[in-house]
Amino acid sequence: KRSPSFGGARGRGRGIARGSCGCSPTAARSTTEFHCHMSFLTILGTAAVVSAAIFMELIACLAFPVESGTEWLLLLLLVPLVCAAIPLLLLRACAGDSLFSDTPKGRHWAEFGFAFFATGIIGVPSLLLLRGLIRWEAFALALGGLALPAITAALSRVCQRADSDPFSYR
Repeated sequence: KRSPSFGGARGRGRGIARGSCGCSPTAARSTTEFHCHMSFLTILGTAAVVSAAIFMELIACLAFPVESGTEWLLLLLLVPLVCAAIPLLLLRACAGDSLFSDTPKGRHWAEFGFAFFATGIIGVPSLLLLRGLIRWEAFALALGGLALPAITAALSRVCQRADSDPFSYR
């Protein structure tokens, strides 16, 4: 006679321990370790890209001096660069993970806040270049510091969609 448990074990009423993905405990442990390593690599990669972008901004200030000594003004770019991530991080932290939930209520405000600060990221070096306070090389390096995380985020989004869509190109 079978017990009413879902695991199908006989006599004691205990089911067979299964992982969250329905696999054996050993496979579940290795799957968890794989996800742990992937999340660690994701965090490490994100930190590397952000560090490289900030480093590019600092090099733009230091490597191309101007006669008037105003190259330090490019450090003002760090303020909108750091603040641009705040609305998106708040949205990610406050959004529900429910499958049946609609779009988060603050999504449009987060997009607006990000666009506001992103405009400053592009506008500050542009205005400094137009006023002759920085050189072209510093301007290019400053915008390259913006392009690096933007291209990385776009490629990450494309890869996430390719993994989630079974009928995508491969």
